[in-house]
Amino acid sequence: MESVPILELKGQGLALGRAHGEALRDKITEFVETAHRVHLENVGLKIEREDLLTLSQRNLGFFKNYSPILFEELEGIAQGSNRSLIDIILINSFLELEDLRAPALGPRLRSDRLWGCTSFNVKAKAASDGPIIGQTYDMEAYYARFNAVLKITKLSGQKQIIYTLAGILGLNGLNSDGLALVINKLVARDARPGVIYPFVVRKALDQQRIGDAFGAVAFCGRATAMNYQLNCADSVAFCLETTATRFAQLDFSHSLAHSNHFLHPDLKPLEESGWLSHGGSYVRLQVAQEILDQYKGRLDSQILKTLCRNHVNRPRSICAHGYPDEPDYFSYASISAVIIEPSKALMHFCGAYPCQNEFQTITI
Repeated sequence: MESVPILELKGQGLALGRAHGEALRDKITEFVETAHRVHLENVGLKIEREDLLTLSQRNLGFFKNYSPILFEELEGIAQGSNRSLIDIILINSFLELEDLRAPALGPRLRSDRLWGCTSFNVKAKAASDGPIIGQTYDMEAYYARFNAVLKITKLSGQKQIIYTLAGILGLNGLNSDGLALVINKLVARDARPGVIYPFVVRKALDQQRIGDAFGAVAFCGRATAMNYQLNCADSVAFCLETTATRFAQLDFSHSLAHSNHFLHPDLKPLEESGWLSHGGSYVRLQVAQEILDQYKGRLDSQILKTLCRNHVNRPRSICAHGYPDEPDYFSYASISAVIIEPSKALMHFCGAYPCQNEFQTITI
């Protein structure tokens, strides 16, 4: 497995973005110049790169309004990597383009090979030594070559560990104030121009309090649907299913798994009917939740590493590998896995295929 870079970055806004862009310039260039093919191969109809750029650019004004400082950071990534801003917006929109790349059809033209992430959220009462949150991150295997971890020290002194892809603001992570966040992709019929998910992740993790992180997720003009799991050192935890226009909280007392279908009855009717072409999401949810329930009160990072390596219903399993002989732009795989202990200010990180590779512990 290719070594995943861990970047130590300081500052915020333009300077922070430039440092990111300079450090990962070669990977960002490769990402920008090849991303179109992944969407082309999986959407099922001809779509030009310029069309994807146009779709991505419609969101630009929403970024500026939602977080001017993160928009500056995006501009800095563009400057540091010697790419245009719209190129960087394109790669940051990689999950939103799952919904928006064929606006007349939405996600109805989907490969039946697709599956996705599995997340878990564990309150302190269900764990052996403090709350835990984490996920496998499943995408086309192509994306694994762009894996990166950012260790950010902001001007305020807050520190963050962010899992991301080269040139992207952030995909999940934690901060030194004891907040942590992971996600699952959902697809609803109300996709629109708006705030894309990497902005939501980073703004939530910029907060000091979990209530403010909740607000950053729930009360904004999102572009598409997503499930956000939040946890904190104080063992307050939330699972927020969102669409572009609505959100709903899933209550749980001990621990909760999530995959790629809506669970809340108020949002289930908004789910795009063509999003899931098989039952893999339902299998992963049941398997993960049964493991969480079985070890309630004893859950720790070792048990959750085993969960991330589970192969029930392979290849559409929690640890995903795709089908044999598929090209990497078409084969879905677990491109990473994270297990975060917010009260200990650390992330256990594994690159592609957690069943084949070890987790490394990264501390704030």
